[in-house]
Amino acid sequence: MSDITVLVAARKHAVSGRPVRSRADAAAAALALGVSGAVRLLTAGPLPDAVARDYLALGAPLLEVLECGEDADIAARLLPALRDVPWVLAGIRSEAEHGTGSTGILPYALAAALQRPVVADVLGIQAEGSAWIVTQALPKGARRRLRVQAPAVLVVSAAASPTLRHSLADAMAGRIVRKPLQATKPSSASASPSAPAGQRVAGSKRRKLLEARTQQSGHARMLGAIESPSTGGAVLQAGDPLTKAQAVLDYLRTHSLVHF
Repeated sequence: MSDITVLVAARKHAVSGRPVRSRADAAAAALALGVSGAVRLLTAGPLPDAVARDYLALGAPLLEVLECGEDADIAARLLPALRDVPWVLAGIRSEAEHGTGSTGILPYALAAALQRPVVADVLGIQAEGSAWIVTQALPKGARRRLRVQAPAVLVVSAAASPTLRHSLADAMAGRIVRKPLQATKPSSASASPSAPAGQRVAGSKRRKLLEARTQQSGHARMLGAIESPSTGGAVLQAGDPLTKAQAVLDYLRTHSLVHF
């Protein structure tokens, strides 16, 4: 078994709707292949052969497909195959790729179930002995270098820009291994740990913003409809942290956003 496993999945093309290779997962595979040539690509769920060959064209020798139903628990299906793998990489999901087989929360659910640390927003990796030197993206363009010991889960940032090669020879030479779902149910003693439970919501559902209710007159509502909205509020630049925190708490209490 390879020491490095990269989670991949297919996404729908924005125009044609056909399943294609995810650039986020391809970037994670390219970074892993830059460290070692013996990289295993892994996915759970349906993956057409054409998309699998596109992933193998990056240079990976093997892609394993764990077959399961569309409504199956992807994390639970992947856990047995990742238990003994030191390094697990995955690409971050963009807004257009939510709902694919490798969703944005999947690497974190796997890391929690495997009891491993997770490093997000990875830009580059470099092997240094038994450890990896990981370059991590920070806000406002900052960078940070971390020394990470295996086992760990790495989530590659969308800002990572490795060279994505496409070799037809590698695409045809790479092996696609499809493993069907076993019908036997494991015993409670040998069952693998399950991923943290969560609530399934629609991929297009957006979070409801927490807004304060205001009482306005008809004239004020009319001005708000014809004028550009203002943010309002106050900027506290002077004072100690206790004074600033009290001002925030007073605002929340005034608009009934907290009840203590």
